[in-house]
Amino acid sequence: METPSSKAQILADALPQLRALKGSLLVIKYGGSVIEETVYADSILTDIAFLRYVGISVVLVHGGGKAISNKMREAGLAPKFINGLRYTDKKTISIVDSVLTKVINPQIVRNLTERGTAASPLPGKRVLSGKKHLTLSPTDGQKVSLGFVGDITRVNKAPVVAILKKGSVPVITPLASGPGGVTLNINADIAAAKIAGELKASHLIFLSDVNGILEDAQHPDSTIPKISQAEIQALRNAGVIDGGMLPKVSASIDALKKGVKRVKLLNGQIAHSILIDLFVEPKTGTEVVL
Repeated sequence: METPSSKAQILADALPQLRALKGSLLVIKYGGSVIEETVYADSILTDIAFLRYVGISVVLVHGGGKAISNKMREAGLAPKFINGLRYTDKKTISIVDSVLTKVINPQIVRNLTERGTAASPLPGKRVLSGKKHLTLSPTDGQKVSLGFVGDITRVNKAPVVAILKKGSVPVITPLASGPGGVTLNINADIAAAKIAGELKASHLIFLSDVNGILEDAQHPDSTIPKISQAEIQALRNAGVIDGGMLPKVSASIDALKKGVKRVKLLNGQIAHSILIDLFVEPKTGTEVVL
């Protein structure tokens, strides 16, 4: 049974990590079903508010896959993925932009503000420049277009830094400005990693609805606590890492090579998973290392 003293001891035990992290910068990618369910969102956004109150800066990059897919179905468009990336035609990019910019982003900003945490909407198109992406077909290995899906060519960190200097949380949509000003859909994991690398963030945290990288997708308790670049490649070759996890692990390696000190994949469906990882039990989820 918890007592007032035992609860206070938890706070006291966190003091060394609080001291170590004060003044640092975390980039958090927030997506999957955890962005849809209120109970998960409440926990995650409360964790972010806590971090701000103890002097830790946060940049939040969000996805919106399920809400986008639902809106596409309403419009009679079937979601299509190639190598874990969403194929995006002209009608789809309009839906993606609308859902991210007018629905999900304002809701996150509003929910953080309600927790007493200053938050600022930041369109990804002000931060990210890109070009249209080509990928290899999983069937014949030929290059195929993903429509209005982009590769990031440049990160403009100035608007992000300006918001951080005001003590606010930049809430960024995973969209980029392409040639001629077209809007490009960017995988949110890749966007978060590129931004974290440009900012030289101390931590990059990916939140989703799985317990990190699993040895066996059928067993949620088979989480790999730490994995290297070489081990990732072996699991990719074996087909253990595939689908939506592919851009996540590639983004993790890219961020580490750009100077991010620590990358974690956490299950946002676990209450207060961010605070648990940073201050209580760092062995949760999967840590990616070079």
